[in-house]
Amino acid sequence: MGAGKVSSATLVCHRDTWDFVAAQIGSHPHFRTPVLEERDAGMVAAVISGRSLVAMLLSLYRVAETGRRGQDADELVAYADWAMASQVYRSTAEVLNQANYAEGDPVVVTIDNRLPARR
Repeated sequence: MGAGKVSSATLVCHRDTWDFVAAQIGSHPHFRTPVLEERDAGMVAAVISGRSLVAMLLSLYRVAETGRRGQDADELVAYADWAMASQVYRSTAEVLNQANYAEGDPVVVTIDNRLPARR
């Protein structure tokens, strides 16, 4: 994974997604809480340092790999956590893999699977 080579990245996602991500990595010793920029339609942008990016990926990987274990109602929460962590992790990894081959452009991870508006 190329996270260690990135000095910073911008994560653009819905506020609820950011709240989930922050809850997963908030206690990691390498994570520093970024300032959020409000965007349209409930979206936010967070500029994350490379150090915090590594913490984010490690924390999300842990949830994605172990998060499907639970009993009864806890199992539903575990599946929801797994689904969200997996999506953010995969999207971030895809962008980082591309960033290793394209120099100079800022690293921006956008998590937004909304359908385009119909005209």
